[in-house]
Amino acid sequence: MEDLNQPLDAGLSSEASEQGLKITDEIRGYWRETANWALFLAVLMFILIGFVLIGMLAGGLAGNSTDGSAIVMVLFFFLYALLLFFPAWYYYKFSSLTKQALNQGDNNALEDGFDYLKRFYRYMGILIIALMVFYVLFLIFGISMMANMNRNL
Repeated sequence: MEDLNQPLDAGLSSEASEQGLKITDEIRGYWRETANWALFLAVLMFILIGFVLIGMLAGGLAGNSTDGSAIVMVLFFFLYALLLFFPAWYYYKFSSLTKQALNQGDNNALEDGFDYLKRFYRYMGILIIALMVFYVLFLIFGISMMANMNRNL
């Protein structure tokens, strides 16, 4: 009868642990290409943030100082730029750290780079969930408004 109460690594020699995950040259090439595309997207996002901030300044300067709509527009543009900043920064850090790791063989830089990639996807996931909640709320609000309009007719 086989003894099932053994540690998980029982029977594994040091050779078996060396046969684990292997980083091939092809994988390194994929990482390098992914890092290049991430840098390209990060730069585009930073440029977009610049345009948003220019729009914020132009709208703030063109708005009527006695009207509160200019302040609301500046605040909206600032929040939009802030929402765009974090994914751009995370993509930039992933790209630069991954390239550093591949060029210098730095395992810590690769870990940090993938941590930033994880942060990017976590941020985007939370943002998409929040947008879906707002869409559902707007849908419920719209349906209730239509129902009230039909009652008043």
